[in-house]
Amino acid sequence: MDETLETVASLYADHSRLYRLGSRNFVSVYPVLSRRARGISVGINLNLDKACNFDCIYCQVDRTTPGPLPVTGKESAEARAMVDLVTGELATLFGSITDGTFFHTPPFDRIPPEFKVVRDIAFSGDGEPTLAPSFREVGEAVRRFVSQRSWGADTPPLLRLITNGSGLFGREARAMVRRVFLEEGKGEIWLKLDCGDPSHFDRINRSTLSFDRMMEGLDRVVFDLPVTIQTMVLDYPEEGKGGFVSDRSFWIPLRDRVLSWSRRGARIEAWHLYSVARPPAVSGVARVPGERLESWAAEVRPSLPFPVLVFP
Repeated sequence: MDETLETVASLYADHSRLYRLGSRNFVSVYPVLSRRARGISVGINLNLDKACNFDCIYCQVDRTTPGPLPVTGKESAEARAMVDLVTGELATLFGSITDGTFFHTPPFDRIPPEFKVVRDIAFSGDGEPTLAPSFREVGEAVRRFVSQRSWGADTPPLLRLITNGSGLFGREARAMVRRVFLEEGKGEIWLKLDCGDPSHFDRINRSTLSFDRMMEGLDRVVFDLPVTIQTMVLDYPEEGKGGFVSDRSFWIPLRDRVLSWSRRGARIEAWHLYSVARPPAVSGVARVPGERLESWAAEVRPSLPFPVLVFP
């Protein structure tokens, strides 16, 4: 592997929520090099208590240790504080990008020129962003930040929501996301769908919600909002069986669910198949070879009206 590819690979593998610029330690905002965004993605972590209704076996978040900030239960005060925190950190970060400081500060001083572009501001982090008490207020504030900032010759970054969809089951929640993220083509929704049957859902996502409840809710989401489906495919030995998660028994129900949604008119814009790039909190989870992902993508592409993209 040449030095450029090695640098890019090492940055793909580092999506730390902890970012330091000069003497400032950021709390919520964290830049990463994203393989799927194909450039810099500026993450927003609203789940500073690490709260999530999924406990995915591939997640890099170690939920056995506390997050940087607890939730107090005073939602209005927390929302105001998070708005101030996020917009302040965004202003500092984008100021450093404008004056060149950012790309002269490790580790982003090592990336090749073609990756030196901010592709998105992504609501993602240590939990499900749509369930954070400050989600609506921060979403609206970030939209204002992007709309009111002068970007010069640069293209404004997309607003991207990376979600398991569980906070979007209600009509009002979807209307809010449509207004903040989608109006005027300013953003995208990346929707998690890691499996298509209850047994794999229980083993991979380990959610407090049942599989049937999740699929019932996601049915509303995919027929109401344009989404990019994102599927993490991984190897994880079954205890006492010696098999792996990513065999045909995993693939077939997942494939059939997406095909069914598509045939019924779901608003799916793309499907991402990808594998582990960062060390998971659970041991034993392993990356799936790109050849396997590509073979599955090739199997379904002729039957789908949207692209199926592979990120091994």
